[in-house]
Amino acid sequence: MILLDNKPISLPKFISAQKLLEDKFILEFSYNHYNKKKIRKTIELTIGDIACFVKSHSDFVCDTIVRGILPKRHNGLESPTVYVLVTDNKFDFYNITEIADKRYRILDKALKHIIVQRMFTIHQLAHFLIIDLEKNLEKYKSKLLVITGDFFLSDPQITKQDKDWLYPQMIQAIKKGCKFYHSCLFTYKTI
Repeated sequence: MILLDNKPISLPKFISAQKLLEDKFILEFSYNHYNKKKIRKTIELTIGDIACFVKSHSDFVCDTIVRGILPKRHNGLESPTVYVLVTDNKFDFYNITEIADKRYRILDKALKHIIVQRMFTIHQLAHFLIIDLEKNLEKYKSKLLVITGDFFLSDPQITKQDKDWLYPQMIQAIKKGCKFYHSCLFTYKTI
């Protein structure tokens, strides 16, 4: 373990040349089991995979976003850009810059290559997902799409009929738009 400013930092794991040729994205996270034992899990995403994390920790979300632009030799995805779609008002953008600067030392690169778009209504979200998602992912050459928030599920102003009509279309649009990209959906509140 190496110390930087009296804080331990972990070194990137060695990755073979063969692994670099594969277009996979590995997400590592840990959680406390019922008996308070910390359990580490690894998920490997390939092109077209969609992962959904409910009540994910903000650090995990931000670390995933930053790792999307890291080189593959440092367990990143090496995406030209990462597209982040925020569907609530609770996402901490500053945590992305904090992780990019302190953990990976790539603040300038993160500021240039992470695209964040915020949606304020379910109708804006539906329009973006159905009409603009595929075009924007292609335009910015994003290999990773991250959607955070609650998708307006708890919005009392949206009728059940609107939800029943819009959500199936939005899910279909995500599946269609992400056929050639990695996707991570972090739903509900980040803690």
